[in-house]
Amino acid sequence: MRCFMCNEPLEEEDAVCMNCGADQRLYRRIIRLSNSYYNAGLMKARVRDMTGAAACLIQSLKLNKKNIQARNLLGLIYYETGETVQALCEWVISTNYQPKKNVANSYLNEVQTNNTKLDLVDQTIKKFNQALLYCRQGSEDLAVIQLKKVLSMSPKLVKGHQLLALLYMKNEEYGKAKKELRRAQMIDTNNTVTLNYMKEIISIEKMKPGAGKKRSDGISYQSGNELIIQPNGSYRDNSPIYTVLNIFIGLVVGVALMWFLVLPARTQSIKSELNDTTVELGDQIAARTATIDTLEQQVESLQAQLDEAQQNTEDQENGVQMYDLLLQAQDLSEQGDNVQARETLSQVNQTLLSDRGQALYNEIAAAVNEEAFQELFDAGIQAYDDGDYETAITNLQEIINVDESYENGEALYTYARALQENGDTETAISSYERVIELFADTRYATDAQRYLDDLQGEN
Repeated sequence: MRCFMCNEPLEEEDAVCMNCGADQRLYRRIIRLSNSYYNAGLMKARVRDMTGAAACLIQSLKLNKKNIQARNLLGLIYYETGETVQALCEWVISTNYQPKKNVANSYLNEVQTNNTKLDLVDQTIKKFNQALLYCRQGSEDLAVIQLKKVLSMSPKLVKGHQLLALLYMKNEEYGKAKKELRRAQMIDTNNTVTLNYMKEIISIEKMKPGAGKKRSDGISYQSGNELIIQPNGSYRDNSPIYTVLNIFIGLVVGVALMWFLVLPARTQSIKSELNDTTVELGDQIAARTATIDTLEQQVESLQAQLDEAQQNTEDQENGVQMYDLLLQAQDLSEQGDNVQARETLSQVNQTLLSDRGQALYNEIAAAVNEEAFQELFDAGIQAYDDGDYETAITNLQEIINVDESYENGEALYTYARALQENGDTETAISSYERVIELFADTRYATDAQRYLDDLQGEN
């Protein structure tokens, strides 16, 4: 493994690059996550879930574009599903990242050195595009013929099987459509488009009405529960009154049988079908709800991972910026500009530094503060002597904000005198009191007490 900043080799246990100081912990985590997506894609590819495998491998390459194994496997998946051009693109990119000892070279040689295969790929693309053009023009019959030619040349082109199935569905040839979709599933078992088309066909077939039922004839023989009364064939009454009466009795008996036998059975059948339909719809709703919940959880998990990765990337970028400031401060110190070096160090956020970076910060800060304080002190004393009290206050204040006891109180005493001379009486009084408190029994305390008494007497 090499450093992402300077490309220097790294040991397995190195958390920071020993050459440039870049923090490698986030980088290692990204590499591990990329490999995890590659392993997931490999497992899906082994069970011919090409769509899921491609999604995992694309995510792996988003995290680490130089994951050669993931890129080569993605090319194989494209090649297996008939997307030869996309496969060649992935393999070419792979060989550019790793020219030597790369299995993608053999894949490219196998395809590119075979002129017949390249010509077949070219013809397949042209015929498929022509089929799409026929579909847009409304010539479904020509599109079907063209797609059959495409699939005869490239039987593993999943998009070809799907488009042909869609044309069959439009022409209500659902048996042929299912056959094409099953062929697509043999290549890619979990393709979303294939599954949706298959589901649509199943839904349409369920909605087809059943065969019509024969109407009952009240005066003819029927199998089942109906009872048909027929006069004795040996007796025939030619009287019109008896004929009408027999017809009426037959109708009454038929209506009674219909009311007590047929209608309850039909009603029960309808209720049973309704219950079955209700149960089936409930199962479908429950399955879709579960799928939606699962997808939402996956989206939340991936979003959390993305947010964490973005935050880590920002922290890493800020950390690199802090190291740049450290190096800049070191250069300024070596050039003798310790005051500017100290100001640069004040912009460094120590929480973003590693242990080694913190040690470097402390080392630079110790050297810079000592030299910078001396320069500020000399400049402040000189400004005070020259009557430039504002400059003296500015320089000496930077010292006493960090160390009030600098030069055994001379810096704080001179700061108070400059404040008094500059007219800031209130701050001068508090500074004199601080001199008396910290440096009792010294000349600075005695003089400070005298000036303090004068100021308080004036107030």
